[in-house]
Amino acid sequence: MKSFFPTKITLPFLFFTFLFSVLLMQGCANSLKGDVYSRDEAQKTMNFRWGTVESTRPVVIEGDQTGKGAVAGAVIGGIAGSGVTDSRTGGLITAVGAVAGALAGTAAEKKMSQVQGLEITLKLDDGSNVIIVQEVEKVDEFVSGDRVKVISGNGKLRVAK
Repeated sequence: MKSFFPTKITLPFLFFTFLFSVLLMQGCANSLKGDVYSRDEAQKTMNFRWGTVESTRPVVIEGDQTGKGAVAGAVIGGIAGSGVTDSRTGGLITAVGAVAGALAGTAAEKKMSQVQGLEITLKLDDGSNVIIVQEVEKVDEFVSGDRVKVISGNGKLRVAK
């Protein structure tokens, strides 16, 4: 029976395996933007209040750690390790490659899934103050003095113009 994996690991094989893993992780990212709703939030009653942006501060929203990066990294590292060994050290080098790949994959997943956020300080029309952090495309998406809606539902708050 012929093995799925090549007997000699080549750079193109590793590159395409890595590229496939990156695309797999990117396809699973969840948005934290104010204008993106999950399927569970669609067609549900939500409340809103009016407010004014007092100030904003750019922040970074941490990336996900779903474990997919670790798995992909372990596979790639294991394959790479097995391709550079001889029969005496094969198992050890393959295991070291898998562990190193898992660590690198976890770090890559976290870094690739972090997003630009904005901490938005609001003065609501009822006189109360709130701070909401949400993902934004640009850090000047909301500026001091903007009139906004604060939408609440499903335990979430979001800001919309």
